Amino acid sequence: MSKSPLRRLTEQIALASMRPPISPQILVNRPAIKPVNLDGKRVLLTGASSGIGEAGAERFARHGATVIAVARRRDLLDAVAERITTAGGKAVSMPCDLSDMDAVDALVADVEKRVGGVDILVNNAGRSIRRPLAESLERWHDVERTMVLNYYAPLRLIRGLGPGMLARGDGHIINVATWGVLSEASPLFSVYNASKAALSAVSRNIETEWGRRGVHSTTLYYPLVATPMIEPTKAYDGMPALTSEEAAEWMVTAARTRPVRIAPRMALAAKALNTVGPRWVDALVQRRRRGDPPKPAPGDVVET
Repeated sequence: MSKSPLRRLTEQIALASMRPPISPQILVNRPAIKPVNLDGKRVLLTGASSGIGEAGAERFARHGATVIAVARRRDLLDAVAERITTAGGKAVSMPCDLSDMDAVDALVADVEKRVGGVDILVNNAGRSIRRPLAESLERWHDVERTMVLNYYAPLRLIRGLGPGMLARGDGHIINVATWGVLSEASPLFSVYNASKAALSAVSRNIETEWGRRGVHSTTLYYPLVATPMIEPTKAYDGMPALTSEEAAEWMVTAARTRPVRIAPRMALAAKALNTVGPRWVDALVQRRRRGDPPKPAPGDVVET
């Protein structure tokens, strides 16, 4: 069924709010005055077997970077690397279970041995939980695994690869978060947002502590992105969302310009409103959520 003109206009407005005001953010927040040439850069990208990570791997390769593609599924990862190399790019697939800290340490050692370290680390892999807080707290294993994949694993990679960047006096760490970290008031996403908020805090302080030593950080506060990660969640059906390709372009923009953050317009507006009038935000959210809380549904917990 075709969409009405009003529906199409509404979706276009929603999508516009999801896109970042790139120029102001780059001009104000970036330490790289001249865009970074990605040709020859070694880029380690987690969650590279599908969605944003897959699209990001292909884009980095088109800019001449050597992509170290990391994910759990070897078959999918090898397929991504093969497409890149067939197109004339450079890619190495390195399967890793990022929930296993020993495996993460082994990955770092293997990367150092095979490619001599990385210039850009993109912490993209993650786990999403969409569930009321009370139910999340009753499923503690989900809480712990979310923190492991969204916070501990990225931190472990930074721990392993950061010293090499500091020794070389150059490096960039790109951390994927969510716009809900800035807006704060995001019902059903308490655990997920908390894990990303922890990563966001570390990401910001990398810039303050390591920036003068040549190692920079960027946090990407993504809105909803149409990826395999959200497909099982029926609540997202029909909702406006960025494409994986659009989201991947944020990664490349971040790598070339090194801003402190890239965030959608709606996140910046929500953060401002939450700062000056948190009770207004509470009232708006509560008004939208009148009625019984949603029942748990398949797809409420998804990993990429």
